[in-house]
This record gives sequence, structure tokens and C-alpha cells, in this order.
Amino acid sequence: MSIFGSGFGKSNNPLEDLTRTIIQKPPFSKKTRKKACDFKRTVSDSELRKGDVIGVHRIGGVYDHYGIYTGRGKVIHFSNEGSDFGSDIRVRRATLSQFKNGASNVFVIDFEAYRDYVENPELFDFGGLLKLAIDSFFGNEITIYSPEETVKRAENQLGKGKYNLVFNNCEHFAVWCKTGVHESSQVQNFLEAIAERRPTNI
Repeated sequence: MSIFGSGFGKSNNPLEDLTRTIIQKPPFSKKTRKKACDFKRTVSDSELRKGDVIGVHRIGGVYDHYGIYTGRGKVIHFSNEGSDFGSDIRVRRATLSQFKNGASNVFVIDFEAYRDYVENPELFDFGGLLKLAIDSFFGNEITIYSPEETVKRAENQLGKGKYNLVFNNCEHFAVWCKTGVHESSQVQNFLEAIAERRPTNI
């Protein structure tokens, strides 16, 4: 029987039934579909460590800007010359002060908390129990590169461009350097907000 057949429990194959249910109706609420950058922790400049994915709030929290802290007060991030936006955005090295650009606080992404969320979802909510069962079939481990490898990956992108606000922004870059996953929680949250406001009778 095809996994696209009728409802759950209609075949003799439990894995097929489970897969069909997931395809027809994803079992996770928006709250459980967290991204790495949802795990923020505000720190002082002195607490920053080489290889950290760091960020600052811009324009009163309208958006966040991300980069890779490389140590000794330096950051690699997507930017124009001296600003987040412009016609010549590329991966550049900057001082921490330039990266902050007047922001009073810096946050880091707590990837250990993110790892716990992904690999031990039952610790977070009941829905995680189902996710844990699914992951027992498909695996759920994530890669978190060492500080040295994270910085190396960032440095290998210096001078490169192809910035895109939706598909390749500063958050995509920073999270990719740390995990190899190209993701942006800001883009996901924006798209989900648009979907929620879309008329259902169209």
C-alpha cells in the first residue's frame, strides 16, 4: 500500500502508517519547531569565546544581526562597508565594536541547549515523545563544529557575496559556519506569520 493512501491504521505496516500520518498532518506545533537561533543567551563582551555564533538586536529588536566571533575582538559577518545593508554586502572581518554598531548587548547562541532540544526532545514537551519515536528510525544527531573549525569555515568565506535577505542572510551564514545547516529562524518566523494571516477561503 502506498504511504499516500487512506488514514492512520489502515495498513499492516506501523512504520508506513506513522509516515503517512506525518505527511498528511505534521504532528508538531510551531512551538516545537525551534531553530538554533531561538536559544539565545545575553553575555558581556568578556564572556565571548572563539567560534561563538553571536548576535545583536537592531532597530529596537526589529531584527537581529549575526556573525562569528573569531577572538581578540574580531567578528566575521555579512555586511556592507560599515552597515548591515547596501549594494556591496559580502562576508567581511570587523571589530566587535563595528559589529555591535552601537548595540549595548551581545548574545550568543547556546548550541548545547539546542543539541539537547534536538537529541532529547522528551525533556521539553509531550510532543517530543513522538518526535523521539520518529527519530529512532531516522536518527536525530546534529553536528556542532569545534571553535577552530567554525572560525575556519567563516574565514574560508571571506570576500564572498551572494547575500540574499530571504535565502542567504547573516543568520544563514553564522548558523552554517557552526552546524553546516543553512537556516534562519527570522525568515521562518516571518513566513509562518504571513501564512497565519493568509485568508483560508482562497
